[in-house]
Amino acid sequence: MLVDIQKLNLGSDSAERDITVGLSEYFYQNSTYQRFLNSKKTILVGNRGAGKSAIFKYIASTEVKKGNLVLELSPEEYSYELLTQYLKRENEGSWGKQSSYSVAWQYLIYNLIFNKIVESKRGLLLGSQRDIYNYVNANSDVKGLSPISVLVSYLKQLETVKLDSHESLVKSRNLQSLYSLEEIKNLIPSLRKVLDKVRMKVLIDELDKGWDDSEDSKYFIAGLFQATQKINLISPNLRVYVSIRQELFDNIPQIYDDAQKIREDVEVIRWGKNELLELIGLRIAHSFPETARLDTLNRWKSVFTARLDSKFEDSADYIISRTQLRPRELLQLCKLCAEYHSGGKKIDEDAIMAAEEIYSEQKTKDLASEYRFQYPHLLDVFEVFRGQNCHFEKNDLDYLLLAMVCGEVHVDRATEWIGGMDYLELKQLLWQIGFLKAWIPKAAGGSAGKETYLGHYELPTVNLENIEKFRVHPAFATFLSLKG
Repeated sequence: MLVDIQKLNLGSDSAERDITVGLSEYFYQNSTYQRFLNSKKTILVGNRGAGKSAIFKYIASTEVKKGNLVLELSPEEYSYELLTQYLKRENEGSWGKQSSYSVAWQYLIYNLIFNKIVESKRGLLLGSQRDIYNYVNANSDVKGLSPISVLVSYLKQLETVKLDSHESLVKSRNLQSLYSLEEIKNLIPSLRKVLDKVRMKVLIDELDKGWDDSEDSKYFIAGLFQATQKINLISPNLRVYVSIRQELFDNIPQIYDDAQKIREDVEVIRWGKNELLELIGLRIAHSFPETARLDTLNRWKSVFTARLDSKFEDSADYIISRTQLRPRELLQLCKLCAEYHSGGKKIDEDAIMAAEEIYSEQKTKDLASEYRFQYPHLLDVFEVFRGQNCHFEKNDLDYLLLAMVCGEVHVDRATEWIGGMDYLELKQLLWQIGFLKAWIPKAAGGSAGKETYLGHYELPTVNLENIEKFRVHPAFATFLSLKG
């Protein structure tokens, strides 16, 4: 089937922009979405570009269409810099930041909920429920503040009372009142009655935007997790959902301390090759409705050449292998391919190779940026591999990594943190972030007659000391001029 490639529109990389264009029509309800929606899970964890925002935007859109109430908190409403600027550090009085953040988050979310109900369902605020309306009216100054300002304001109240040097009964009562959310607590019975008649979802997304790895940013997120757990006990018709990047979820000690308590609430986004093909297929069908009756692979072939002759590989396999199985990466590469399309009937091998040149550089720099707070200047580590073979025997890789941590091979600005590592730690790091892939013998999952290299995102539980061969992920090969 011939289509006009010039009319191909794969949508935006950003769910915020895409939801008003076509996301609600071609959103792919993969297995993660189905599990998340049909369970009691409320925390969505995934790597950057894995589709967390798309899921939240789609949930918001469908809930509004059903007539339910939706509250969305997005990046412009967070400011980690503001938190650090206005709040004292934990060691300046040991004022219990995590519990304070938890209470402040509850205060903020309840106020947002009350305001939303007054705006949208005022007819339900009769009789005993009128106290919610009265509360919102009496606190009109809160309504005029940004969410982050409300949060900081409450935290400042806690900080001021807690760090007050005077011990007194009044101080104790004020502190108890703030921590117990006294003014909110009296409204909970009325809120439950309202929620008997209306459903509400609160969606808190993209907590990594503006992330600065500060003390306050960590307590900010850990406190949010505690707050959502408490609020989600109020009514089955009220759910607060949070999405968070995998790297933050794994490396915030305050979250780790509570991991067992929240594990049953967590859904981790994972994609497979076939699911990614379905995702692209739906977008192709949105551009070309005449392809809707085709299966996913044939939709792909209506736009892309089926096989890359010089690579001895199907185009779909080749392109997907350049991603870490994240939708955004696949969309970015496919859109670049379309940009380099030179007017033929399909996106051909020349266009794909030209697109890979740009994509490989973008992907390498994006990966370094993704981990910039924990591992600054990671790009300098990647540069050590420039011009080398992409495949490594275990001993050869270990020697290279040992030379890096010992200073024999320069890693420039990354020296500060690499110098304190063991070479096995460095190997584990490069594996976990997806820079390295491990060889898995065909008996353990490889295809017949073909060696299989898998990344951490495909097979997280691997003992690297039992792995005999490694390769640099193909996504980085072109930019780093790797051989083989």
